[in-house]
Amino acid sequence: MRKILISSILLISLCGCAGRQQNLKSNLLTGDLIHSSYQIADTLLLNLKHSLSAADPIIVATFVNINNLKESSTFGRMVAEHISSRFSQLGFKVSELRLRTDTIFMEEGRGEFLLSRDLHSVSKKHNAAAVVVGTYGRANGGIYVSARIINPADSEVISSCDYMLKFYSDMDIALLMQGK
Repeated sequence: MRKILISSILLISLCGCAGRQQNLKSNLLTGDLIHSSYQIADTLLLNLKHSLSAADPIIVATFVNINNLKESSTFGRMVAEHISSRFSQLGFKVSELRLRTDTIFMEEGRGEFLLSRDLHSVSKKHNAAAVVVGTYGRANGGIYVSARIINPADSEVISSCDYMLKFYSDMDIALLMQGK
């Protein structure tokens, strides 16, 4: 039953994403941060190069500012939370990083960061088969997001997607981009 549900959701996402490579406007998401984050998660699953078992643990790290990879914001933390929720809703085993602070760089009010040098050791300690990471940057009246699923065994990118999130006002963007 779970496989049928996951397959149905991915098929619907695929139909909605048809022609995405040809038309950049389909990489534009608007307004609702939860819906946008779910679309990112669905697209990551759709673009997988290798199958990912729902039983394999996944880690979702806080998305970071492209201009400073040690910095995040409300936006970066919320996108990671929503993507984590979406994977869980689809039946994937998502490891909650905040319960295991000894194996990952965490800073109060800033999020959970996976630095590239720590990827292999952190994923091994969490027994993770995949790690979701991402960056964002503000430009042209929106926020650009690049998300990836990485195989921690060899650091291969096994899925990726890029979106621009357009919000209703610059004030919405400013609030989301606050550091604390």
